[in-house]
Amino acid sequence: MQYTDLNGYLCQLSFEENSFSIESRHVLVISRYKGQWLLTRHNERGLEFPGGKVEAGESLQEAAMREVYEETGAHLKDLEWFAEYVVFSEIPFCKTVFTGEIEKIDRITLLETQGIVLSGNLELDDSYSFLMKDEGMKTIIEKVKQLGKWND
Repeated sequence: MQYTDLNGYLCQLSFEENSFSIESRHVLVISRYKGQWLLTRHNERGLEFPGGKVEAGESLQEAAMREVYEETGAHLKDLEWFAEYVVFSEIPFCKTVFTGEIEKIDRITLLETQGIVLSGNLELDDSYSFLMKDEGMKTIIEKVKQLGKWND
């Protein structure tokens, strides 16, 4: 799937692994805890799924688990590859999307976000980050909702 994100960049989305020649060095994690969507409130952008950049020596899976913990205090289990997309910005990058379940949540000191937000639905109003609202993310969310274990 090809679309333009809300920054005006061309993007390509795939639900098949290794679809792009650009190595993925970013992660995004869509997960649930006790039937609710796990989000974080970014200090500037608003509500969004946790994610970020892969650090040196880290695998994509390790980065996904670390980012979720750092942004929410949540411990991931059942982490699964779901999709990947490329953003053709000034410096193009690839992001891998994972799904998972949350085992438990610790209370931690947060720096980059205002912490965890659990939501029973994903009604993308003004409290949500613009990153949650482009056609690619809408497609990802709809496909995740189609997973049997992810019904609202």
